[in-house]
Amino acid sequence: MQKIFTRVKEIGIIPAILTSNYYDAEKAAEAILAGGIPVIEISLAPKNALDVLSAVVAAKGHSMVVGAGTVVNGEGVRNAARAGAQFVVTPGFSKEAADKAKEFGMAIFAGALTPTEVQMAAASGADAVKLFPCFASGGPRYLKALRGQYPQTEFIASGGIGLENCGAYFRAGACAIGVGGEIADFETMAIGDYGVLTVRARRLREAVQKAREMLGDSISFNVKESR
Repeated sequence: MQKIFTRVKEIGIIPAILTSNYYDAEKAAEAILAGGIPVIEISLAPKNALDVLSAVVAAKGHSMVVGAGTVVNGEGVRNAARAGAQFVVTPGFSKEAADKAKEFGMAIFAGALTPTEVQMAAASGADAVKLFPCFASGGPRYLKALRGQYPQTEFIASGGIGLENCGAYFRAGACAIGVGGEIADFETMAIGDYGVLTVRARRLREAVQKAREMLGDSISFNVKESR
C-alpha cells in the first residue's frame, strides 16, 4: 500500500481513462506509458468498466501502476481489488471505501473539497486526499490555504489541471496531480489518434519535472526506469 503511494508520488501524475472499450483503454495506456508516465487510473463509471480494468491490468500491469477511479463505496473497492487494481480513487469521501481499502491492503486517494471533508479523509487513514474539483474551488490558492491548515496531509490535486497550471499546484503543495481529458479526451480516443496521447503525456511529464526541479524537489524520475 505505502509502496504504491510512494511510486505514484515519484511519478507525480495520474492520468485517468474514461471508456467502456477495453481496446481503447489498452491503447491509451500504451500511449501514456510511451510518453513516460507509468501509471493509469481506469474510471469505474462506464458500463463494462471492470472488464476494462481487468484488461488493462492483464496487458500493462507488469509495466504500469494500474488503479481504479470513481470508486464510491466498499463494493467498488472490492470489485476493483478483484480486477487487479493497485489503488483506488474516490470522487468524494466514503468511510466505507476507506475501510475496505485497508482490508484489501490497497492504497486509497480519498476525494474531498472542504476543510471538514479533508479532516474526515485524513482521519480515515487514506494515503492521500484527492482535492476535487480544484478548478471550482480557487485552484492553487485554495490548495495552499488547506496545506497551511493541514501540513501533514498529502494532497493530490485534480480537476482542470493541464500544462499551463500544473506547476502552480506543485508550488502550492500538491504531491501529485490527477488529469483526464488533458491527456485522453473523448474526441482523440474516438478517432484512435493515440500518438497525441503520447505527446501530451510527455509534455506534461516534462512540465511537472521542471516544476519540481524549480522547487528543489529531490525526486527525480527516469523514464527508462519505468519500463
